Amino acid sequence: MTTLPRPVVRLVVCGNADRGDDGAALTAAATLLPSLTPVLASRIEVRRCPNLRTEDLLDLPDGVQAVIIDAVIGPPPGELVRVPLCALAARAAFTPRSSHQLPIDLAVGLAGVIRKRPVPGTFIGLSGHRFGFGTPLSRAVRAGLPAFRAAIEAELEAMAASTSVPELVPSVASESGGADSGAAGQAPIAPGRVSAP
Repeated sequence: MTTLPRPVVRLVVCGNADRGDDGAALTAAATLLPSLTPVLASRIEVRRCPNLRTEDLLDLPDGVQAVIIDAVIGPPPGELVRVPLCALAARAAFTPRSSHQLPIDLAVGLAGVIRKRPVPGTFIGLSGHRFGFGTPLSRAVRAGLPAFRAAIEAELEAMAASTSVPELVPSVASESGGADSGAAGQAPIAPGRVSAP
């Protein structure tokens, strides 16, 4: 049994790869996560949430921040949006594109009310253009992916660096031999800790 540092950042990946630009966050995560340093990867828990729910943020442990990534509509296609979660309610220039049980600002706000403390973290989005079933990523989104990945990586690094080193937790290998795999029926996006809602 090995010990791993406790995750200090939850990366919440929203979107649907079958709906064109709505798959931008999935593409960014799938190409970014394998390139992270082992130290940074060990500090991140990845949660795949096609439809963000309040419940996805309720179990956020103390000392862990969330980075929610998704496609957005509103700004010109290919443009990045970065907003602290506490400021989502004041946003007017963009709307997260993925269908959520509640609008994202309400889901985050309600989670904060139920938790009796705000949900710490950041929303990072990439503005899309085409969202039809079966359509590929638009040219604008493909061109914006490197900046999207860089913004996500910078946020993860900053959050991991700003948190004191937490206690170590044991890592138990899954049946497939990897550490902490995703839920049955869901393939992990990348090596590291992957959890399902």
